[in-house]
Amino acid sequence: MRRRGVVSVLGALLVALLAVGAAQSRSSAGEIKIGWVGDKSGPTVASQAPALNGLKAYIRLTNEAGGVNGKQIELIEKDDGFNVARELEAVKSVINDDKVVLVTGIGNSSGFASILPVLTQAKVPGLVNQGTLKTNTWPFQPYMFQGNCNYGDQADVALAYTMARAKIKDLKGVKVGIAGIEVASGQEWIEALKQTVSAKGGIPVTVTLPSAVVSADVQMQTFQNEKVSMILMHHGVAGGIAMLRSIAKFGIDVPISGSYGVGQNLAFTTAPYEAAKNFVPVNCYTVSTYSKLSDKGKLAFTTGQKYGVPAEQLEQANYSLGWVNGMIIVEALKSIKGDVTPASVKAGLESIKNLDTGGLSPNITMTGKCHMAVQGVRPVFYNWSKKALLPVGTFAQWQKSITNSQAAPGTCGKKSGK
Repeated sequence: MRRRGVVSVLGALLVALLAVGAAQSRSSAGEIKIGWVGDKSGPTVASQAPALNGLKAYIRLTNEAGGVNGKQIELIEKDDGFNVARELEAVKSVINDDKVVLVTGIGNSSGFASILPVLTQAKVPGLVNQGTLKTNTWPFQPYMFQGNCNYGDQADVALAYTMARAKIKDLKGVKVGIAGIEVASGQEWIEALKQTVSAKGGIPVTVTLPSAVVSADVQMQTFQNEKVSMILMHHGVAGGIAMLRSIAKFGIDVPISGSYGVGQNLAFTTAPYEAAKNFVPVNCYTVSTYSKLSDKGKLAFTTGQKYGVPAEQLEQANYSLGWVNGMIIVEALKSIKGDVTPASVKAGLESIKNLDTGGLSPNITMTGKCHMAVQGVRPVFYNWSKKALLPVGTFAQWQKSITNSQAAPGTCGKKSGK
């Protein structure tokens, strides 16, 4: 009986050892699993689909060239439909079931509060493509990385450029219309601009719109009644179109700017011209069709064409965003000498220095104390003849307008702050 028990224990140990060996074999010879969680079927799919396709294009290009250190990258996609509960479950799934070494996408800002502790507890890094809240960076979050410019920086440049277009040097007594989507990012946009406008002596007039917006008549009538001198808005492209239609309907003729979310080609080709002509959004990414890109930057466009990415997506800055986030991930993976684990990927992200994106964005640098990959924003105007959003000036030119309000003290160049 005792001998049988010993044999049984030895057998169990042998099975365990074989399982460990098999797992190690899969790790060394298998694929690098990256999880993407985002909207493929909900109200922000027009913004998130191009970013996903840009990411997929760069990963596919990398895999066809041999992968990273001999390993192929497997991108596991989960559709959250822009639903907070589904987003959280999808993040848990790719971590616990798929055993990914990195989670990217994460485009619903309202879900960040629940996702942050999941990433932190699992010690799995998250690279956010499109939702860049202040809570991601203040206080400093060791497992959260931003692959896009944050809303504070976007708001700073949007206000500066709109003031310039309105030929207003002093906001004292000036009414500024501020519109935001009814999720965390929209409230952050509104609060950031309220504080800045008020500090400059201006009068903020704020409105909120639902995620699935049908009409913005009520909100834009508020701007009309208050006689605002400019409008600054943040939403998905559908919300931007709704606002521009209502702005045209009520004959509001003032300079308009907004975040990258509303600043897409579709807004200009769909909304009435009388409103769209006054609209100059901001972005930290440049469309892959921009003629002044380097060959490295133009590769994003030719690769997308090769892989069948729709032309209207290639003309969006969100496609460039996804491509550059793919560059960031691959650059981090290339720096790993041993096993590819969440810890080694995190260290790889923190080692990226002056990554040249070919002009698609500012160069990328991150450290153990700074997880903001993109720290530059500029206005972009729609060229009607070229049917493309083209940059106004350089990133360096607009840097003076950025207050770096979302970087916690001691990180990303900000030494102190409230």
